Amino acid sequence: MLKSICIFGAGSAGWLTALSIRNKLPEISITLLSSNKNSNIGVGESTQPNLVQLLQNSGINLYDFMKNVDVTLKHGIFYKNWNKKETSYWHPFTNMSERSFYTPAHFYQQKINEGNTSYSHEKYYKEVHSSYSLCVENNLSSVELPFAFHIDANKMADYIENFLREKIKIIKFDDYDVKVHDNKISKIICDGHEVVADLYIDCSGFNKVLISKVSDCKTDEYKGRVNTALFGRVYYDSPNVINHPYTKAEAHDCGWTWVTPLQSKVGSGWIYNDLFSTEETAKQEFVKYWGGALKEENIRKVKFSSESLIDPWVTNVVSIGLSSGFIEPLEATGISWFIISADILGSILRNRYFDKYISQRYNTLIRSYIEDVQDFVDVHYCLSSRLDSEFWKTQKFNISDRLKSRLENYRKYMPNKSNRDTSIAWGFNDVSWIDILNGYEFEYEKIDVPDLSAYILKK
Repeated sequence: MLKSICIFGAGSAGWLTALSIRNKLPEISITLLSSNKNSNIGVGESTQPNLVQLLQNSGINLYDFMKNVDVTLKHGIFYKNWNKKETSYWHPFTNMSERSFYTPAHFYQQKINEGNTSYSHEKYYKEVHSSYSLCVENNLSSVELPFAFHIDANKMADYIENFLREKIKIIKFDDYDVKVHDNKISKIICDGHEVVADLYIDCSGFNKVLISKVSDCKTDEYKGRVNTALFGRVYYDSPNVINHPYTKAEAHDCGWTWVTPLQSKVGSGWIYNDLFSTEETAKQEFVKYWGGALKEENIRKVKFSSESLIDPWVTNVVSIGLSSGFIEPLEATGISWFIISADILGSILRNRYFDKYISQRYNTLIRSYIEDVQDFVDVHYCLSSRLDSEFWKTQKFNISDRLKSRLENYRKYMPNKSNRDTSIAWGFNDVSWIDILNGYEFEYEKIDVPDLSAYILKK
């Protein structure tokens, strides 16, 4: 029976997990252990709409949250130079796929295949998504459109801590000791204080403090396209630093650059694969990209692995956050992964008990989510027409059998509610897949889609 939960770690994963579990399981005792030695990385994080949903479901006032967490609205991601240099495409948030089996996105793609000159890959975003004209062409935002947030992760952690202060038990510590019995965590001793719980959630990041005590931490050995990030802040007092209601992802010779605007500053990162670039060259290119707004001495670096655990839940320990895995910063999947993991965990524990079958079900759902995200990220690279650098040449020949099979399925039937079963924990909906594939001029076979031209014209 489940009566108590202990969360180890007070980064974004720890606080978002505590917020979600508190909302899902209001009668369960929750203790969060926060190290005084904790140091969060944060220069402006991009999120998905599930953060907004979590905040609203938890009773947090969105206006107050935005004011105190340096938030700006995000309506999607604008991609530049990914398929070819001097090309771009738009991946907006949309509720379109919730309305019907086929959507204007499906209809428009079929019209492209027919060779109708009124329909083209270039016109697709403007004709199908009203957010393109508002956000990309006019740099405006609206809460009438689906939205997420650009946030300062450190300020978000502080805000959620203050919100939860009277709702959960928070213990700050300097030193700790984890006790294990019969391959289960029996207790955690923090500065001499014993913490005992029925279930422990490991939010300790790459250190895997708890899950490593009960598991061999076998991973899927997934190899990401990039493995290193340089990041820093730039400020609006520089003329080439602007605010926009979307995240920008601009491809370069060895990876890509993110641009995440906040109210007070802009967070940016230079993502690359160190097989194709040295750190010195990457720093020089990053500084050059910002035209003097970013100083080399203000750049930080982190190297990361893209692997994830095969079993994030073992015995009485669940790993959530970087302790469970990571892919890369593209498509804001980091914080979204934390939220989805906590949401699935809270839902699967609604009967207030767990056993090996419950944990197996959780692990299966999380694997389906991770594999969908892996394929979604990979498709940005492997369908690119760029051949102007060794990095991009390599991408075209680096495609998994799983993704090949998925794309063949989508080519025949298009991404839709049949091949993207809603009982599966998918990372992205069918229209998101169509939006990305359109950016690479993906071609579909002929299928019958209802005439939605009137809807498109109305839009």
